[in-house]
Amino acid sequence: MCTRRKMIQVLHIAVIIATVAHANWSESFDGGFDLTTWQFYSYPQVKNTYTQTLATTEGGNGYLVIKETTSVGALGAAFATAFGSDEVFTDVRVGATVNVVGDASHNHHGLAARCSFIINDGSLVPGAAPGIIASCYVMHINWEDGPANLRIDIEKVISLQNIMREDIEVLVPALGNARSYYAELDVIGSGPVYVTGSLYEHKGGPLVVRSPTMVDTEGNDPWEDPGVNDAPLLSGQCGIFAQNENENPPGFLTTFDDVSSTFDGPAAVMPSPADGAIGVSPEATLAWTEAAFATGRQLWFGSGANLELVDPAPGGWSFSPGLLGFGQSYRWRVDQIGPSGVVEGRTWEFTTRNGLPLDDFESYANSEEIAATWVHNIPGDFDYVFLETDKVSQGNQAMRFEYQNQHEPFFTEATRTFAQPKDWTINGRDALTLVFRGENSNLEQQLYIRIEDAAGNQATFDHPLLFAVQSEPWRSWERTSGLIHFISLTGAGLDITAVKSPTIGVGNGTSVDAPSDAFDTIYIDDIVLVRHRGTRGTR
Repeated sequence: MCTRRKMIQVLHIAVIIATVAHANWSESFDGGFDLTTWQFYSYPQVKNTYTQTLATTEGGNGYLVIKETTSVGALGAAFATAFGSDEVFTDVRVGATVNVVGDASHNHHGLAARCSFIINDGSLVPGAAPGIIASCYVMHINWEDGPANLRIDIEKVISLQNIMREDIEVLVPALGNARSYYAELDVIGSGPVYVTGSLYEHKGGPLVVRSPTMVDTEGNDPWEDPGVNDAPLLSGQCGIFAQNENENPPGFLTTFDDVSSTFDGPAAVMPSPADGAIGVSPEATLAWTEAAFATGRQLWFGSGANLELVDPAPGGWSFSPGLLGFGQSYRWRVDQIGPSGVVEGRTWEFTTRNGLPLDDFESYANSEEIAATWVHNIPGDFDYVFLETDKVSQGNQAMRFEYQNQHEPFFTEATRTFAQPKDWTINGRDALTLVFRGENSNLEQQLYIRIEDAAGNQATFDHPLLFAVQSEPWRSWERTSGLIHFISLTGAGLDITAVKSPTIGVGNGTSVDAPSDAFDTIYIDDIVLVRHRGTRGTR
């Protein structure tokens, strides 16, 4: 639970917990609650000036006060933790109402999940002071820089050490933060583990801010210190803690109310498309990850502000809504069904792109797959079509197309033949765009596209600039430079509702002056059906 500013150097000790219970617990601190039913620990536990007491508001609401009056430098506690139950959880939601007293600037509230720990009496761990030594996932509600800079962060702590090269942190945008909030920490999964923190105006109230989801795997994750590949934490107790490792001002003063841990509380996570994503394919499939308690689900989906229940419900963690509208916003939510009934999920949003991709080249696993789809025209055992992961316009992949037009037939083509003819006019599409780039060292040659329909009718469109293949910036080849308003295709006798294949080619059948073993290269990315939006030239 210690921050990177001052880490306590101890050994990594794991407590193996034999059984994992499925139970929930909660505490409101009302009605004369007896604190002896809780477990309270601190580190270090030397000066013993750390206290925990119950307090009551004027309205009669009880809450827990955790207080330390001695600084770390004078052997006061760096942090204190409390467990309301010895229940052991796998997937869990830990929640609590937190409040900083006055304008304090040295407090960390915290929630902890999947905690394993030992209580060191001073002899169990060489070099470590007496007190609790724990490993867990934690969420800080961080007041260290005052209420004007309130933030939350997610960490993984191993034997009190933060093993992260960078915290997963979000700043609360507002300034008036000297008040109460409701915090939640969700942890689900066993490999990987997904950890998410949320802060709300109050319990059941509007969301204030949510952290990115931390994904913890067996390997060295991007957020972990170099060389660290500590295994995910799979189970443990849940609790709350207060923390201050600065010597001035001394100690900490934090309050908690309505503390709970629920195995059937965590929401589904890791939506795909990601929440807030733009430029999503209209052919996208929805996918997500559910908590272990879920035995079923309800999916809500709709455009704009409308959400409708999908019937029948998906049988797994994905759903294909069919072809979506172009340039439209959609919202969706996964409610999990478990032993306690329906647990409402979070609402996610995404916006589709304005075009339907014929190929964005993201689905190919290797060069063999893309070469089998985009077949070149050169006889013999030659390779000219490759998967490109370095030079890309969007996403992570493109097609690298090489050619040697000093050899017969003095032009090179790559053709994709659809298994079933495609209707290119779907959803009002009336034009085709293609994103490409070349190399400055390429020879000037003709770049063209040929379209063929199911009946064998063809139309070829030449790019108007022979030096287009020498452009090193990515270019969008569009309607006004000859590619391709569908009026042109229908005028050429093609059936645009039954397109069989597009072909990308370079050359004109005449030999170029180049060494026998030389080759030129272009790159293709993002072939998209679009709606015509007015006159735009080649960029």
